[in-house]
Amino acid sequence: MTAGAAVKRTCMRDHIRDVLVERILDGTYRAGTKLKELTLAREFSVSQAPIREALRELEGSGLVTSERFRGTRVRGADYKEMRESYELRSMMEERAVQAAAPFAASLLEELEQRARGMARAFQHADLERYIDEALTFHRRLIEASGNRTFLTIWDSLHWNIRSRIALREIAQRGGSGFKPLIELHKALCARLRAQDVPGATDKIRTIFERIAAVFDAD
Repeated sequence: MTAGAAVKRTCMRDHIRDVLVERILDGTYRAGTKLKELTLAREFSVSQAPIREALRELEGSGLVTSERFRGTRVRGADYKEMRESYELRSMMEERAVQAAAPFAASLLEELEQRARGMARAFQHADLERYIDEALTFHRRLIEASGNRTFLTIWDSLHWNIRSRIALREIAQRGGSGFKPLIELHKALCARLRAQDVPGATDKIRTIFERIAAVFDAD
């Protein structure tokens, strides 16, 4: 496979994944619905390979379940598991900050740039960009820890999908939760620049407590 073909397939996989996530979350695909690779491949005019890759990502996030000889079925968003995953993420990122200290100037500059990007994305109602900026921000914290196991676990939880679920919940409640999250990220950057590890971990804990709370009512 050429580099261009690989990039095209990756982009198609991401597009298919996002469409399937939206359909699951808006109820188009209800719990128990069987997702057939061949049918989806025909709908999206692709081979079954990107369909299979997209479904694997959804399985990793818990939205679907696959069984040998029985295929893939929609499981739906498990809000209890979603909340627990954010609690785990908080603990990992708090420890990552502790391990990354003292914080390099280049890291601080990049995180501040990402926080500004989140704010701009919110101003322009560009949730896709908001997700990208936020995920890059937090993944950099994990990378900075130097703990490869943390990074492997972080990536395995498919935060691009989980973030969409959380943001949908926030948006459905009027979107008032976005601005406090942006302010908390700015405050986190300030604590990091001050080399204030306890203050930074406190901000991280608060960020994820707010996000996890959107799943409480369910």
